[in-house]
Amino acid sequence: MAENQWQRKQSNNARELVLQMINEVLEEGKLSHIVMKRHLDGMNDTEENRKNKAFMTRLVLGTIEKKLTLDYVINCYSKIRTEKMKPVIRGILRMSVYQILFMESVPDSASCNEAVKLAKAHKFTSLAPFVNGVLRTIGREKENIRYPDENMDFYGALEVLYSVPKWMIELLERENGRENMRKMLSSLEDRQQKISFRINTSKASMAEVMKRIAQEASDLRVQEISLARDMISISGVGELNRLSAFREGYMQVQDISSALVAQISGVKKGNFCMDLCAAPGGKTIHLADLMEGTGRVLARDITGEKTALIEENVKRCGFHNIITEVWDATIMDETSIGKADVVLVDAPCSGLGVIGHKADIRYRLKQEDIKELAEISKKILACAVKYLKPGGILIFSTCTMTKTENDDNRQWLLENFNLEPADITPYLSEELLAIGDNRETAKDGYLKLMLSDQYDGFYISKMYMK
Repeated sequence: MAENQWQRKQSNNARELVLQMINEVLEEGKLSHIVMKRHLDGMNDTEENRKNKAFMTRLVLGTIEKKLTLDYVINCYSKIRTEKMKPVIRGILRMSVYQILFMESVPDSASCNEAVKLAKAHKFTSLAPFVNGVLRTIGREKENIRYPDENMDFYGALEVLYSVPKWMIELLERENGRENMRKMLSSLEDRQQKISFRINTSKASMAEVMKRIAQEASDLRVQEISLARDMISISGVGELNRLSAFREGYMQVQDISSALVAQISGVKKGNFCMDLCAAPGGKTIHLADLMEGTGRVLARDITGEKTALIEENVKRCGFHNIITEVWDATIMDETSIGKADVVLVDAPCSGLGVIGHKADIRYRLKQEDIKELAEISKKILACAVKYLKPGGILIFSTCTMTKTENDDNRQWLLENFNLEPADITPYLSEELLAIGDNRETAKDGYLKLMLSDQYDGFYISKMYMK
């Protein structure tokens, strides 16, 4: 495609919005999924907007994901290091270098020209030649960039290659060994391309949902997922609302690991369940679905913004057995003591297991946060135990892979409360049980799932009140 045709298709307004979203996440520390939802959800559903939305989503997520790689490359060809640049200029260079290195459909010259326009639009006309010079040099030299040598600086080389901070790489290695650490880092590539969905089987069967998708969008690749129940993956879906099965609540975006949490609960029709850290509501809806609309799920989270996310999903899926409340889970609710059949605590954690699709965690998280998050989890779990009936089930899960947040807190629960591990083997597929030590740990009531190209890193444990 000629450059002028391409430029007509991708408006500068789209690039301006990309720059705004990138800087809100990387400069202001806002959460990427919330920032993107706020900016993109309001766009009218036109053919042009769908294309622009796909372009913006790829560029925003890619730039955030590859931030450390991009900064390394920029610093190789700029006299001013990225940390010394003005935030707007830094953002323009990052998003432009991402296009040059990782988006073959965008001509390098278009990336440079649009970057210069953005710099001028933000009143940095004097820096436009600098932006142009750096980008055109990188465009010429992109096949000759010298990346760090693992033999000279092992962790530094991996930091640049995978855009994951050194301390995080070292932690993953200590916790899981070098080979597993490398596998986890390698799995981060191209995780944006495929989305997994769990079917709400109380509303429709998997066969019905797959038939509907095939009729509406024959271009999509849909596959059944064997590791968890009632799940499919879809490649290239783009805008979710194009699928009536999603719009009408027959399916819910959910990772395989996340779907296993409610799957192992053994929840029964008519149960009273509490989901104490419920946003955005995937596990809440799964519990409601497993009860086939009976019983009650009390879904709580700490802010109205979080409970609004739950309510949005609940409304779309049409379940009437879910109640949402704003509640700080570290504070005891005296009115709920001894009433719950199932209490689910997907505890606040470092999120190392989801850095594949929430890349901003890599840059916001500090090593000292891990111990603090584990202590917050203990406070929540101490309340959660008291909500259980005799024989009630506690599900404790995290989307991370550190001993401090997982094994240590599980052991603390077993040592300090009247709880026993519950065998989860009957709830898991033979394929999943055959991976690593899963069969052995499942008998003892827990799973450790390493971040992979198939699923998020997760820790899931099940206990019952004696």
